Amino acid sequence: MGGMLATRFALMYPESAEKLVLENPIGLEDYKILAAYQTAHQAYESELKNNYEGYKKYQLQFYYDNKWKPEYDRWLNLLAGWTLHDDYPVIAWNAALTSDMIFTQPVVYEFKNIKTPTLLIIGTRDRTAIGKDRAPAEVQPTMGLYNELGKKTAQQIPDARLVELDDVGHMPLIEVFDRFIEPLLDFLKE
Repeated sequence: MGGMLATRFALMYPESAEKLVLENPIGLEDYKILAAYQTAHQAYESELKNNYEGYKKYQLQFYYDNKWKPEYDRWLNLLAGWTLHDDYPVIAWNAALTSDMIFTQPVVYEFKNIKTPTLLIIGTRDRTAIGKDRAPAEVQPTMGLYNELGKKTAQQIPDARLVELDDVGHMPLIEVFDRFIEPLLDFLKE
């Protein structure tokens, strides 16, 4: 969701945004026209059921395209650890509200209005799409195709540079840090 928030910030406060970096951002498509809506309360009930195994299954399928490495465990443990805390219901409610915002407030139609030089780093193996499990079976395979969405988004943003990282999923900074950091530092130096 960081990419959606960064995009919204750059749109609302262009004078404060010198550069915009989007790394496999969700929101490159309008999920609400592809999948059924779930209320924040339904999302909350679903979030309360999250656990280590569920998070790992989700990340394995969408983030890493069924290619898990032991070094991903530390990031999974960080996320799944929340479910063990007494305050997890608060975190689950915030996650539900965040999911609702992602679903109901798309930025995809506003990329053309970004005035900030933008670096779009895309792992082409990423298949993340919010609500994919609620989309019709025939639509699901068409969602979260970052190998296509990255190119389409770069064409929409007036001053965008696209860096595609082949055979990389949703988390380039974790999967291939060296391939991720080089174009990022080059962009920031300009």
